[in-house]
Amino acid sequence: MENHSLILASTSKIRRQLASEFDSSIKFSSPATDEDNLKKTLQGLEPPQLCYELAKAKSLSINHKFPNHLVLGCDQICLLENKIFSKPKTADRAIDQLQELSGKIHHLIGQYVFSKDNLVIHEVEIICTMNMRELSLGEIQNYVNLDQPFSACGAYKYEENGHRLFNEVKGSLEAINGLPLNEILKGLDQIVSENT
Repeated sequence: MENHSLILASTSKIRRQLASEFDSSIKFSSPATDEDNLKKTLQGLEPPQLCYELAKAKSLSINHKFPNHLVLGCDQICLLENKIFSKPKTADRAIDQLQELSGKIHHLIGQYVFSKDNLVIHEVEIICTMNMRELSLGEIQNYVNLDQPFSACGAYKYEENGHRLFNEVKGSLEAINGLPLNEILKGLDQIVSENT
């Protein structure tokens, strides 16, 4: 990322933490998007395309505020077969989601969109495969009380105690947490130079 200032268009605490640990020069700005409204207008898209459109909207929504900067928009969805699991927001919904995911394999689809001067210049898709243990209702309730994962897609905070819910995962910790900067920045310098 030579000579290119990166702005992360995100309000996510875990993404901001990962970005700060990776490179202290990365700046943050909240995206100017109404995600719930946007999801309604994008209904009917295949899950990976929906995820991409949300990430793109976040990136482009603040691009005009940061001329000559790279703006990174991110989105991640939890997908079991063809069902998308949104942030549960309540304990009851978190318990319901975990009961559905229990004993099954689901995927976390991450889309990462870089824009500059109001144009998308690069996008990356990273998919993690998550094999959840068979969980009893008591285990689920205890977990929800412990981590309170109400704003986490899939109703678990992998970086806290959520990792204990799984038999096996395929994907880096950073990808599971929604910001695998090592992976998504590969080759970006060349792409930026081609677009300047």
